[in-house]
Amino acid sequence: SRKGSVELMEEELPSKAFYYRTLQKSFSRLFESSCKNCYTFLIPALPSLPSRIDHNFVNSHILKPSPYFKEEYVTLNEKVVSIKGDEISTRRDFRYPRTVKVIGEEICYNDNFDSFKLLMVSCPLIGQIRKKVDVTFKTKDRLAIARRTINQHKSAIRMRLEKKSVGYCSEVLQQFIDQFRQNYVIVKGFVDDAAQKLRSKCKGVLDDLVRQKKLRNTFYEEVNIACESLLLYSLYGKIYAGICTLYKDEDKDIYQTIKKLSGRKDLREKLGIRKSLVFDPSAAVKRIEVLNSQAICATPLQKLCCLLDVQDLVSESVKSTEQEVLAADDMLPIFAYVIVLAGDRQWNSNLEYLKHFSPENKSLSAINAGSLGYMLANFQAAVDLVRNVASGLSSPKVQRRLSSPKEKFGSISSLSTGPESPTREAKKIKAVRRSSKIREGGSSARARALRRLKKQEMDKQKRDKAARSRKISERFNIDMALREIGLSTGIAESKESSGSSGGRESLVHALLAKKEPVLAGKM
Repeated sequence: SRKGSVELMEEELPSKAFYYRTLQKSFSRLFESSCKNCYTFLIPALPSLPSRIDHNFVNSHILKPSPYFKEEYVTLNEKVVSIKGDEISTRRDFRYPRTVKVIGEEICYNDNFDSFKLLMVSCPLIGQIRKKVDVTFKTKDRLAIARRTINQHKSAIRMRLEKKSVGYCSEVLQQFIDQFRQNYVIVKGFVDDAAQKLRSKCKGVLDDLVRQKKLRNTFYEEVNIACESLLLYSLYGKIYAGICTLYKDEDKDIYQTIKKLSGRKDLREKLGIRKSLVFDPSAAVKRIEVLNSQAICATPLQKLCCLLDVQDLVSESVKSTEQEVLAADDMLPIFAYVIVLAGDRQWNSNLEYLKHFSPENKSLSAINAGSLGYMLANFQAAVDLVRNVASGLSSPKVQRRLSSPKEKFGSISSLSTGPESPTREAKKIKAVRRSSKIREGGSSARARALRRLKKQEMDKQKRDKAARSRKISERFNIDMALREIGLSTGIAESKESSGSSGGRESLVHALLAKKEPVLAGKM
């Protein structure tokens, strides 16, 4: 995003820049008249400013629209420049040609509430350049946009759009909110439809503004994130509360699972946390307790940032001990451990809410928040780990019988070939699948065991099908031979009398049933 501070710059917004404050103090009359006429101000970045700023310099950086061409502007000292996308180029009456980059934009309002623009540029259009700013759009906080509050999102929309466009956007979104509250029903299995409906409405509004050239493509994703966050905040009672109602049984199951695990002394060992790893989870548990707070974590972005904070707090706790180094594989079981300690936080409902209503990866990457996508995957894996550990503890008999990985794999493979009834076999498969979370191998061993089981079942089906095909083909060939020598009437009798016998016995029965002389020959 262009709003953040640029590398090598101390200024975050054009209105806070040194040059803009200089205009207000040292060139107040010129500044006030330009604001009244809604002219555009070019604000050179601080490192690029010359040592001396005079009236000629100021007049060359205040633009008014050209009466002839749409993309051209005229300075107060009658010089001509053009603005194409993010570049401003000198056209006429400048001593040297120069092209500068727009690195920030802000919309301000005068006393009559008419809007005018401030464009921060990488260097001035005239004079000596002390140090040209390298345009790298990095904010001080890499998650500055993702961590914005609702009021800050509103301010971002007002800053990026003109006053009329803000009114149009607010009106359309409010109509959608009212219609959604009155007419839409959240149905289990179709939650993603509601998410797509919300995203398409935001994109439709912003696409209209882009076509009308009232919104720059550079700020599209930032404004899109702000609009989605405002909609989700306004519909929190409808969407999130509805999801909690739909998945209350799943939340109850997870709570019972956590309740079962929380009293175990060997919980850390069962989750796979290394014994040598020393950390204090209290700060992380306290942080994750606000996950269901509407005031703090109402939007998916706020919830994801909360989960990221939990991970950071755990990492800091491990580093403070100075005994162990936290590896990437250690974070998942620790995250699951924090979830168990936090108790009932409607984990399944939160997971469904984040899976369907989190911003798309493209939007997250555009605001330097791609790590939040990984955070969602990590959260889902931690919840699944808690479930798997609890289900493994619920079948101790199976685990005692299958003491080693070799025995466990052998028992799984024997299920597909045993003479047991289908119902009993299905129950056994289900029990072994629950316990196949093998402590020595973890989730990868479980996956390998299930793949082996599935492959053996498919191989058995193929063998049975091939055997049936051979038997049918053999009988068909024998029947054709009997028809050719005039023994077709004995086919039915041979089938009844033969039962499951082979082809040679079928032919003998057919010949005996016919009771007619047959030419001697090989049978």
